[in-house]
Amino acid sequence: MAPMCGNQIHLRLRQTGLSLIELMIALVVGLILIAGVLSIFISSRQGYSVNTAVARVQENGRFALDFIHNDTRMAGYMGCATSTQVVNYLNPLSGSNLPYDFTVALTGYEFTGTAPGDIYPAAPASPAENPGPDTNTGDWSPALDSSLQNRAIPGTDVLVVRFSRGGDPVYITSIPGSVSPGSPSADFQINMNGGIQTGDLMAITNCLSTVVMQATQVNGGGTNVVHNTGSGSPGNAIQGLPADFTGAQVMLAPTTIVFFIGQGTDGSPALFEAVTDTTQANGFSYEELVPGVENMQVLYGVDLTGTRIPSEYETAAAVAAAGDWSNVVSVRIALLVRSDEGAMLLPATAPVYNLLGTSITVPRDTRLRRIFTATIAIRNRLQ
Repeated sequence: MAPMCGNQIHLRLRQTGLSLIELMIALVVGLILIAGVLSIFISSRQGYSVNTAVARVQENGRFALDFIHNDTRMAGYMGCATSTQVVNYLNPLSGSNLPYDFTVALTGYEFTGTAPGDIYPAAPASPAENPGPDTNTGDWSPALDSSLQNRAIPGTDVLVVRFSRGGDPVYITSIPGSVSPGSPSADFQINMNGGIQTGDLMAITNCLSTVVMQATQVNGGGTNVVHNTGSGSPGNAIQGLPADFTGAQVMLAPTTIVFFIGQGTDGSPALFEAVTDTTQANGFSYEELVPGVENMQVLYGVDLTGTRIPSEYETAAAVAAAGDWSNVVSVRIALLVRSDEGAMLLPATAPVYNLLGTSITVPRDTRLRRIFTATIAIRNRLQ
């Protein structure tokens, strides 16, 4: 074998591998690259979570306001007698007449300690993350109706609206025996089959006054409507329409709707509605509308000058105390809507949100929250 020259020996020595320093440098560079990739991934994931939370909160807030807006603006609608006196022929329920008291178009309940200028909760302790329904109806002013006991969450207001959903109206053509004093007729004839069924509630108006009653029987192919006493749920306390109701408009489904914050199916706060339902013992059926609605504050625009423009916005407690429900021409709503956990970094202290002047302290968690507000004109009070 021929001997190696000096250049060949030097070349083999240069190709024997990496030094320890070179290996450490390579590892550091690799770690920096990996850290950069992880940082980008975490940032992208966090951005995705925030964007998803924002979209969900905005969607839920919009849906919640739409539900409340569409029904509240209809408060007091009873056909052609939108702003006249309503007379209830219905039997009152024992202990609660909220679902069937159609004499008041709009009302509400203010949770004590949540008026503008108040801080809720007033105690320094952090509020519960998912508070359960309040069992004490006296925590609201006026005292919360018993039909909502164990349903509404503490610290939140309750809004009640009433109107006739109605379909195509029909008209009374005759009231047999209505002109005979002392023998009021328990039925009346309408001009066509208006879809009225036994048990339906009806709002009957001659444009001067409105009577709310229940159909206890429907005959004659749907054109003869009976409204006897002694049957039905809640049934009629009075039978017999005055003679001047010949030609009156018959509207179906006068309804009471109650908006409140309750405990959703997942245990978190949600927007609920209670709707008049004659098949239920307490007159209401309950439905969860929008999840994640954590709080609702309501103020009522009261017209004190007869101009149909709000003179001031008051709480339900103040309006009830002054007896001004008939003068409410608009409603101002504020909703606090939250996302699921993990949308935000944990704050240093419990956040505070201003809802129509009320400071609401929420739990210290990683949820994203937004406030949604709306002022709703009650169009039947503006005519």
